[in-house]
Amino acid sequence: MDAEYSLTYRELDEYSNDLAACLIRHGVKHGEIVSIESGRSIYSILAMLSLWKAGAACFYIDTCYPESESSRLRERCHCRLAIRRDFFAAHHFAPNEEFIDRSSADGLAVIIFTSGSTTEPKGVMLEQHNINASISNFDRLGLTSDDRICVFASFSFVAALFDICSGLASGARLCIIPEKSRRKIESIVDYWNREKITVSFLPPHMAMKLMKVEDSRIPLRALLVGSERVRNLEKKPYRILNLYASTELAALISVYEISGAAGDYPIGRVNPTLRSYVVDDQGTPVPDGEIGELWLAGPQVSRGYFQNPELTARQYIRNPFGENPPYDRLFKTRDLVQRLPDGNLYYVGRKDTMYKIRGFRVEAAAVENALLSLGLVRETVVKIFTDHGGTNILCAYFTADKPLDVKLLKKKMRTLVPYYMVPTCMIQLAEFQRLRSGKVNRSAIEPPRELNDHKLLEKLY
Repeated sequence: MDAEYSLTYRELDEYSNDLAACLIRHGVKHGEIVSIESGRSIYSILAMLSLWKAGAACFYIDTCYPESESSRLRERCHCRLAIRRDFFAAHHFAPNEEFIDRSSADGLAVIIFTSGSTTEPKGVMLEQHNINASISNFDRLGLTSDDRICVFASFSFVAALFDICSGLASGARLCIIPEKSRRKIESIVDYWNREKITVSFLPPHMAMKLMKVEDSRIPLRALLVGSERVRNLEKKPYRILNLYASTELAALISVYEISGAAGDYPIGRVNPTLRSYVVDDQGTPVPDGEIGELWLAGPQVSRGYFQNPELTARQYIRNPFGENPPYDRLFKTRDLVQRLPDGNLYYVGRKDTMYKIRGFRVEAAAVENALLSLGLVRETVVKIFTDHGGTNILCAYFTADKPLDVKLLKKKMRTLVPYYMVPTCMIQLAEFQRLRSGKVNRSAIEPPRELNDHKLLEKLY
């Protein structure tokens, strides 16, 4: 259901049969890639199902994208057809009870383009069986046909794909929150109440704001949180589930129910349809409790990166642990984790955020965790910048509810971490810039102007 229109399951099936037949008559071929540009609407879901029934694949172009970016994506995909609102206006729908299905399990279903900020976006190729394997785990979230699920994420992200497909698989009612209602927590809660929403996703920074809303105003039975590290959420009358997900595995990988005190939470246990390996730099499994990179195998592992065989070959490899299909191929996540004694995984950080400072190996996530543990900082990003002399300088950027004395913060940090993990400079920001996904845009954070004057840097920050 969206603000303009609603469909029953029968109508969705019959209208998508009708549209699939139309697409086939107009020459849409098996494996052809078509763009969907009909906004946050039921039309886009109808287009997706119709294309799959016709044997084609799709990718979503948000209406807020600059035309230059949209054109580049169409050209990359050799797109000869774009499904927009005018396409639906020109089509005379008639219910078609004849089920159409030209799809195949290993056929391309969706390309999800990452929201690259400075480089060409990566396109993750998801096959039909990848999506099926992922949504087969909807019971881990407790979804039922009685639920009213809010589709919150942008349709161009894998989170929305999972919400839509798992919601349909569970027989729930899908409610597409309008773009204008996604920006502020008050308007989100108002929408939840109007539509009697029982399950919704929120990114962590929005979930933190939800904690300040009166519980009696919130109709949820389950709040899903993920996409970034989840911290310090209060116990609530509704369930709070910390989800670890990846576009390369068609979304859901692991789930952890947050039920205790504020803190930094595990990401839970991986789906039963997956096999996980925590390995060192040589690909050798590390003992439980030690930090290593997470590798995942199973039917959720996607085909690879669109038009990027080199990156695909680096990240998608034959399973060296001798597993049989569908576990014979794995994805190297580049996420650092450790397996806790109870079997849950704890997310440490990205493999590409480890640096050498004064000869010591420093994980940016460990510095971020220490700073957050002081209870004074709302969000933080730790980055390393290299000065003209080749020296790595550790810099922490943070937001807080009030102005903070950075010298006092540094003093407190020295009681928690070794000296080389105390940032040389600490800079308070009003807010972080964010990507379309809601994640902090780390690449937008620039070094301080005084980077090459270490004494001035420490004096000012």
